[in-house]
Amino acid sequence: MTDERTGSAPAQTPTPAPTGLRRAHAWVSTTYFAEGYPYSIVNNLADILFKELGASLQVVGLTSLFHLPWNLKFLWGPFVDDYETKRRWLLASEVAITIVIVLLGLLAAAGSASLVALAAGFVLLAMLSATHDIAIDGFYLEILSERDQSTFVGYRAAAYKVAALLVKGPLIAVCALLGWTTGLLGAALLMALLLGIHAWLLPKTETPQRPWTTLAKLASWRTLPFLIIAALLFAVERWWGTGSSLLRAWRELDVAPAWLAKISVGSWIGIALLASLLTLLAALPRLRRRMNAASERGLSSYASTFVSFLDQPKIGVMLAFVLLFRTGESFLLKMSWPFFDDVVGLELESYAAMQGGVGTLAMLAGTILGGRLIARDGLRKWIWPLVLAQNLLNLLYMALAMSPDPSAVSDTVVTALLGAENFGSGLGTAAFMVYLMRTCDPRHKAGHFAIVSALMSVSFTVAGVLSGFLADALGFATYFGFTFLATVPMMVLIFFVPHLDTGRATGE
Repeated sequence: MTDERTGSAPAQTPTPAPTGLRRAHAWVSTTYFAEGYPYSIVNNLADILFKELGASLQVVGLTSLFHLPWNLKFLWGPFVDDYETKRRWLLASEVAITIVIVLLGLLAAAGSASLVALAAGFVLLAMLSATHDIAIDGFYLEILSERDQSTFVGYRAAAYKVAALLVKGPLIAVCALLGWTTGLLGAALLMALLLGIHAWLLPKTETPQRPWTTLAKLASWRTLPFLIIAALLFAVERWWGTGSSLLRAWRELDVAPAWLAKISVGSWIGIALLASLLTLLAALPRLRRRMNAASERGLSSYASTFVSFLDQPKIGVMLAFVLLFRTGESFLLKMSWPFFDDVVGLELESYAAMQGGVGTLAMLAGTILGGRLIARDGLRKWIWPLVLAQNLLNLLYMALAMSPDPSAVSDTVVTALLGAENFGSGLGTAAFMVYLMRTCDPRHKAGHFAIVSALMSVSFTVAGVLSGFLADALGFATYFGFTFLATVPMMVLIFFVPHLDTGRATGE
């Protein structure tokens, strides 16, 4: 039975937790493993599968577009807050993900004849996985206290990383040895196991919102024109390749700046989101009045997610802080391998082993330690030490670049440098993730976290566009010094940002 005024079902009586396994570290670890698992299948396995089935290099390159749902997930994040519970979204997503992985395994048996169907399947898997991410992040914010959110921030990062390593290593090896169908069916079996664990393990403490059936209201006649336009655009592109022809013609004119070609589609989405938020911010007083006057929930509830995100104290300072937080690290990462390749003379295999071994362990250790320190003493006490640890270690690269002969440095020194840099990065990541969680209004946890997650990509876009030009113009030693200076504006903002002591209150 539902509430006639709100359309919400009455709150369920929480199910008593089984002993032992219901502890938070268990479900945090399994849910974030389950978050990283399908993500890695889409982003690390799909291109290999397509290449093995005989796809052209151009088609293999286009598999990078499968990542787009993660860039766009802020568009449907509000629905996870407004309908049912995040637990149900999480479980329903895992059911659908398991089914789609099974279908991908069956399609792979058909070889190159199934490439189009496989592409459609991976797009669907990406959309479901992005929705799954929204539900997991929202559930984490809904169930855990602020202190526990800080405590477990490192464990979620570790579980996510383990899932990625499992896909990149053992799963791809199984597919190579036993065939793609067997490998993907095995992957689906693991996803089904996670589903069973979560159906039993996840606490039932949320109050259900409006039932899923009310989502049908959004498919009213008002959406029909948009669906028709989208179908026509797809048909025009499918039959005449208009978009591809225009893109080729634009490139042949050779009028676009070289840096423009470096911006990916996902990066453009992040830039568009930022521009849209700034536009909404300028119109915030008017939007607030309209939202207060709205009598319907429907679309106004969806819009309120974005309005409430902007309607918080010092929103301009907060947005600048989020955008700038990882700027220095982004510039550093973009030129890390070119530096070790061109100047140090490191082999790619050695670099990958150092980053994947010592680097990964150091980053996870830093994230876990940073989260525990914040949980114990608060973000305000630790933000400066954690931020300085993240950024000052960039200067180790500058010191190596300034040494008389960087190529004479031993692998032990390089490994120690990468380990220290990754440890500092992990400490900074803990502070950043805790801060992002505190920017979310309790009424719109999933939607707001999806928004700030999308904004994070903007600094990487700037670094990707400018890094090569700056390194070439400045030289590596000066460039790495610049990567530290690029963090100074963010550190200045620490004196002014909100939410260092506690997260947002409802309606703040």
